[in-house]
Amino acid sequence: MRFVSVLIQHHAGPTGDVLICRKKDGVWEFPTTKVRTNEYPPEAAERAAWEQLGMKITVGKMEMIGHKRPSDGFEEHIANGNITHNTNTKAFWHSYYSAVNKWQSEPQTGVYDEFKWVHPTELAQYEFAGDDANFLAKYDAWVNGREIQNVRMY
Repeated sequence: MRFVSVLIQHHAGPTGDVLICRKKDGVWEFPTTKVRTNEYPPEAAERAAWEQLGMKITVGKMEMIGHKRPSDGFEEHIANGNITHNTNTKAFWHSYYSAVNKWQSEPQTGVYDEFKWVHPTELAQYEFAGDDANFLAKYDAWVNGREIQNVRMY
């Protein structure tokens, strides 16, 4: 099973604010969807933005990928290009893609009740859960120029 989350920015680059979303009484999260059969992950990212936010985006590069084996429960997020673990067909994959707000439109209500545009260096100030929290533990270090340790995330 494969999931995709999207880091939607107002404009490309390290200074582009990232969209974070929150459901009523929930924690902050990135728009996420399950990749459908015969669908590429970047296509799923575009679909998630359109269906959940009413936004047209241009998908950029994969930022990080998470790997979870249901049998042992661990999850790891790895910077793109540094995947060294053994791939397991009974694994869950969660990819994070960067994207740019193509029409410079604001998100529409529907799935989410609240939205915020946040500078990438400020993401750690918000409460995230699950895969997003594990992803941000490494992404924050990456954005702020610190070394990303290649360790498993529990």
